[in-house]
Amino acid sequence: MSRKQPSEPSSDAGGDVAPRRDSIEWSRRRWADAGEPEPDHFAAMAAVMRLHQVVGAELDRALREHDLTRTAYLILCTLRIAGDHTLPMGQLSRRLMLHPTTISLVADKLEKRALVTRAPHPTDRRTVLATLTGEGVAALADANRTLAQAGYGLPEVSDRLAITLTEVVREVRERIGDR
Repeated sequence: MSRKQPSEPSSDAGGDVAPRRDSIEWSRRRWADAGEPEPDHFAAMAAVMRLHQVVGAELDRALREHDLTRTAYLILCTLRIAGDHTLPMGQLSRRLMLHPTTISLVADKLEKRALVTRAPHPTDRRTVLATLTGEGVAALADANRTLAQAGYGLPEVSDRLAITLTEVVREVRERIGDR
């Protein structure tokens, strides 16, 4: 399998430029040199984790001005795209892959701000429904404008690269059993 090496340094007007260092490639090489197993998979794991950290930090920064956490934002987004902006709390937990207690705690905060309401299910008294309010739709629209300006945490990524990233991640997810 051929491997793309990190880009070589370029020079500007004949000056010396230090080689571009990629921490993931450096880690892969060191892992391989240490005789550890599966250096390419190790590097892929490290790259995904690093991207998660970088994008998460950018999202957190942008959401701070809206007094939203990532979890709160994702709850609002999930309710926004649900039919009639309503979902059972258990479905929110499953869709976001978060513990039900976490969903409840964040929903408490969103409810205090009137961004979400919770009510008993009309036919299943064991189920609580969360619904996005008009204020929640407006708050989400404001946050989305800010996040869109920041490229949703991917500010220098082109549309084409964003599509490619989504396609590659989808293929990886399918191969590891995430449908």
